[in-house]
Amino acid sequence: MMENKTNSVEKYVKAKKRVDDIKGFYFHVIKFVIITLLILIFKGRVLEIFIEKGVEDKNVLQWMELNILAIPIIWGLVLLVMGLRLFVFKTNILKSWEKRQIQKYLGEEK
Repeated sequence: MMENKTNSVEKYVKAKKRVDDIKGFYFHVIKFVIITLLILIFKGRVLEIFIEKGVEDKNVLQWMELNILAIPIIWGLVLLVMGLRLFVFKTNILKSWEKRQIQKYLGEEK
């Protein structure tokens, strides 16, 4: 009976962590979309400000534009990896190692 209850608690904790991970991922995607839209909307204005301040070198302006666009590109790639890890590659290698370590230390305490 006690073992059944412990198993249920472990399943609940795992399910809760999974739901929290998915919820966190979705919030991250929402932030990504909002900030990317803001970057794309204001990119032209930022470049105009630098042109107004006297920056005329096309290489500098292209470098700035590339850096402005690099933020959503890199962030998008990170989100892609996070999404793949969360939804496609549900690897349990680290989790099984953690479980073995916990069992090992619980065994030492007895």
